[in-house]
Amino acid sequence: MHKILFIVDHLGCGGAEKITLKLAEYLASNGHDIHLAVLNGKSNYYSCSKIIKYVDLKIQISFAHGKIWKNKKLTESEVHQINELLKYSFDLIITGYNNGHWLAPYLKGNVWHWIHGDLLEVRKFNNPLKQMKEHLRFFKNKRKFSKLFHNRNLITVNRDLENKAKRYANPSSVKTIANGVTVPSQYLNQYSSTDKKWDVIFVGRLVPIKQVDHAIKAFAMSDTDGRMAIVGDGSERKKLEKLSKELGIADRVNFLGWVDDPQELMLQSKCLVMSSLYEGSPVTLAEAIALGVPIVSYDSSAGITDLFTTDTAKFGLVPKQNIRALSSALEKCVQNPYKYNQECIDKVCMDNMQKKILQLCD
Repeated sequence: MHKILFIVDHLGCGGAEKITLKLAEYLASNGHDIHLAVLNGKSNYYSCSKIIKYVDLKIQISFAHGKIWKNKKLTESEVHQINELLKYSFDLIITGYNNGHWLAPYLKGNVWHWIHGDLLEVRKFNNPLKQMKEHLRFFKNKRKFSKLFHNRNLITVNRDLENKAKRYANPSSVKTIANGVTVPSQYLNQYSSTDKKWDVIFVGRLVPIKQVDHAIKAFAMSDTDGRMAIVGDGSERKKLEKLSKELGIADRVNFLGWVDDPQELMLQSKCLVMSSLYEGSPVTLAEAIALGVPIVSYDSSAGITDLFTTDTAKFGLVPKQNIRALSSALEKCVQNPYKYNQECIDKVCMDNMQKKILQLCD
């Protein structure tokens, strides 16, 4: 049995928070002594099961939230609280998304920092002023990235992030561990026998980096005459609803809002679409593979590419930012859904992820 502490900003509804909680619960269910601390729980969406020892550190909002490049320092009472927590002598401490990494100077023992996404991305804008601000943001993030992770132990979720960490931070050690998932037994092997309500489903946050507009445009361009489901919520929702009307497909696109466990909806769809500009190690794609739901996705990062095998990549991956190719692949997948081999399924198994995390305790 190992004693493991996870530290995250909060248990919000993002993928990083979800995978942290799922992994913690899986480890606890297998007999390990698991603690999960949030910097500040005011933004919690999920809650821990009783098999996990949960603590809300109630750290000041200025530390627990906001940009990672902003300097953060604990008060004396907060330092005392951290020291009290560390008296438990954990075998492994993992800080997560994202301000939890700022606790590094205050932590002792076997500490690893879990990088879930690209902290050093540079987004492209047509507006010169916005592009200038983006480069300034990158410069600030790069400087703090180097400060936070220099000579530290890092967990990255794909090879792209591992290479970037080595380039900018010179860490002590880096381990790449892809996200694993668990699927309720009642959903396993049910894809072929489940009635389909939708041809295509998108699952995720409705925010710019997910480029849901690409998915909607690709669906509109295809010859499929079925329906599309959009599962999720976010700042882009109104724009996307307006886009579906402009494309004349509003009557065939269902915006279903946020759903905690979308597996049943995924099974009711012929295929799942992913159109992100970038992904770390997408939990949604891993769940789709475990469920047997075929995926059509932009080949936009190693976190996506590595989930596929050679025989599935030719059906499921298309060149990034190519909406026409995305549309064509969706059309083919709806007409003739492909199947995953065992190698593909094994890649997203939570048990494999657990084994690699436990190796960090040794």
